[in-house]
Amino acid sequence: MKLLILLFCFLSSYLLAYEVEESYIKEPIFNASVYMQTAGNPKNPAVVLVHGLGDEASRIWQSTIALLENDYYVISFDLPGFGESSKENKLYSPQNYARFIRYVTQTYVKKPFHLIGHSMGGAISLEYTSMYPLDVQSLVLVDAAGILHKSAYNKFLVQSGVNRFFNEQNIFVQKLQTPKFTHFIDNVAEKVDRKMTPDMDVVLASEELRETILGGNAMRIAAVALVQTSFNGIPQAINTRTSIIWGEEDDVAPLETGYVLQKLMPHSTLKTIANAQHVPMTSHEKEFLSLVWEHLKTQQSIDIKPKRNQTEPYRLKISNVTDKTYTGTIQTMEIRDSHNIVIKDATIEKLLIVSSDVEIINSTIKGEKEPIVTSQNSNVSIVASDLFGSVKFYKSRLDLVGSVIVSAYNPLQAMSRSIVVFSLCTINDKLIHGKEVLGY
Repeated sequence: MKLLILLFCFLSSYLLAYEVEESYIKEPIFNASVYMQTAGNPKNPAVVLVHGLGDEASRIWQSTIALLENDYYVISFDLPGFGESSKENKLYSPQNYARFIRYVTQTYVKKPFHLIGHSMGGAISLEYTSMYPLDVQSLVLVDAAGILHKSAYNKFLVQSGVNRFFNEQNIFVQKLQTPKFTHFIDNVAEKVDRKMTPDMDVVLASEELRETILGGNAMRIAAVALVQTSFNGIPQAINTRTSIIWGEEDDVAPLETGYVLQKLMPHSTLKTIANAQHVPMTSHEKEFLSLVWEHLKTQQSIDIKPKRNQTEPYRLKISNVTDKTYTGTIQTMEIRDSHNIVIKDATIEKLLIVSSDVEIINSTIKGEKEPIVTSQNSNVSIVASDLFGSVKFYKSRLDLVGSVIVSAYNPLQAMSRSIVVFSLCTINDKLIHGKEVLGY
């Protein structure tokens, strides 16, 4: 009897299954011919899939479509300039891509839908949700790229490229972590920044300049347009239920972006996939599909933020330490000549950093004595954290990423030439996104 029931269920699901339909449509935003796929019953809840940079285009969604097609109406497409869609010298910006998706969904969906975007597609999906919030029933951002300020992103890519090279040569990168090595990384990143010295917004706006400087290449245009786009203020304004999915080993889009989006988006949650890099839907298919399914089947609003670890308060001095993580309630901490130091989920009163590389994640720095952070000849990243007080620095690089500073004093005190990169930050209630050289 059980065998007959199973056979009946199998035949029913087979008969109810919808084939993936492929078509080419003409759209008015880029005036392009666009390859599009639909699957499932149009009466079901709709899911729209947006791919990122890369020749695979919408083919990365094959397993996702197979998972969803019996319960959802699924739409995917090759964005104009990619895959089997036409490739021309057009302005392939996140804003224009959002307008393209609006045309598709207004024409073929005609109701609120779940929006899932990967890499550049995640940035486009974020832009879309800010432009058309009533269209989006829920949002999934997968390893979203291009959200941080371009200078922060350039440095991350340089560091990732160097690490990858040495790993391929079987050289342990931690052995190379010295002030000179860090200075080398900074210099390369600065040179990359200077390569972007022409006003790229002017280049992007001109068909002739896009052809001359970018070769009229759709992927290059889309990549430059992405890093030129400022998302300052956008995540904070999105009230849509959002799941953020990230590969923990992503060397294309930094995981710190995920922490920042979770902090800034009021109804979001972050889930990471261990050992996954930038394309978890193909490398870690089972884990990725499980997270997508969980998101789609969850109806209630999410407002879960990571907790700061509470421990007995302690004081700490470290020197010549590499690859170490600290957490808990820290009264004072002094870090000297150390590299790849991470302070995470912590509460800190006072911090001194000398000739070191330090990343502070999801922490609160609040003390009675000013300044609360002092950095000398160091690289310091402060990610998704809250600072109540001022930061003083000498010959340092400070990356403020999705962080908030509240200070009755001058919040940033550069005592000698230093670089500060702001990505999606708030300082004394003012949104800041940019790069400054201070302390001449």
